[in-house]
Amino acid sequence: MHTKYAERYVLRSSSAGGYLGVNAVDQHIERQPSLDKAWIFHTHDGAVTHARWIGEVHGETPDVVKLDQ
Repeated sequence: MHTKYAERYVLRSSSAGGYLGVNAVDQHIERQPSLDKAWIFHTHDGAVTHARWIGEVHGETPDVVKLDQ
């Protein structure tokens, strides 16, 4: 299905709260308190794949959250 608006998804940490983002200096994944610096995905499949990979490495799978347009 095609829409004129791109879908956007972010990853939210259930235990630490906040959203996950990529640090611009060392490229580590870290908690971000707001959506401004959150790691944004444009497909649901991409967000779910990365959430699963993070879960395998960190032991906790983040939630995938769709952002409203």
